[in-house]
Amino acid sequence: MRYLVTGATGAIGNAVVEQLLGSRASESDDAPETGPRLGAGDVLRVFVRNADRFRDRFPDAPVEVAEGNALTPIDVRSAAADVDVVVHCVNFPIARYHQNVEAARLLVTAVGEDRPHLVFPGNTWVFGSPDPPITPTTPFDPPSRLARLKAETDAVLTNAPFPTTVVHLPDFYGPHVTNDLVRPLFARPLAGDGVVFPAPVDVPHEFVYVDDAARALLAVAGEEAAENRRYTVGTEPTTVRKFVRRAYDAAGTDGRVWGLPPWVVRVAALFSDRVRAVADILHVFATDVTMSGAAIREDVGFEPRVGYREGVRRTVAWYDSEGV
Repeated sequence: MRYLVTGATGAIGNAVVEQLLGSRASESDDAPETGPRLGAGDVLRVFVRNADRFRDRFPDAPVEVAEGNALTPIDVRSAAADVDVVVHCVNFPIARYHQNVEAARLLVTAVGEDRPHLVFPGNTWVFGSPDPPITPTTPFDPPSRLARLKAETDAVLTNAPFPTTVVHLPDFYGPHVTNDLVRPLFARPLAGDGVVFPAPVDVPHEFVYVDDAARALLAVAGEEAAENRRYTVGTEPTTVRKFVRRAYDAAGTDGRVWGLPPWVVRVAALFSDRVRAVADILHVFATDVTMSGAAIREDVGFEPRVGYREGVRRTVAWYDSEGV
């Protein structure tokens, strides 16, 4: 079996690679409980923008490294040639999010008639304000520009002429997850500072540890029963306030946690493209977008295994060690 992981230096792509490489140590404690185990004849290839950056993280890993641009057709064709499973983790920053649609179209064209199994992560943006819990049959209702772009990317990939599987994940956190929304939830408690979140902090919400997010993608990869299916991953409903309190506990500090009223963010968005982009996804914190994991558990046996207490402890330790 030949696997391709695109966007392998991003947070979730990095975690997928770690899970696959960990599975080489046949009965390692760190091996994934579900998903493919790479055998002696299996090959792992990664598609990254910067090969040196990948090798810095995985200096001795037995991995084929394809360096290139996800928006350059010849690079994508070369990376995607002759593979059986593609785990598509390319994810452009919010300010350039529209390029995810173009990257998806290029990937579908590049794969051509090879017919690999394409697996990719979805999120909760596309569901708008649904009746919880979200399930694989919950209809899309994207309420913002970024949510509509995510829905368009999803449509490009799921309408490809080869098997696809989308796994909708809660907001993920963990080592290497340093986006503008997640970083303050750990960096500020480590510094003993208060956390100001740009959305309500007491609405039910879910987070998933990044290793579990990777395991969910690998649980369906290469599984015939999962082809042309949509899955949702549920963890444990919490709130932003409770989640951040765990970070304070893990850091041994204390501070206030408060959310900004929506009108404050809307006003700030008038003067900042960056804030405007973030404001486009804050609906997922203003409404209950918790999900059911029943279908993925029934079909492939996947369940998250890292709870908030342990996941937050590991994440705080990583932020502390990296000085992020």
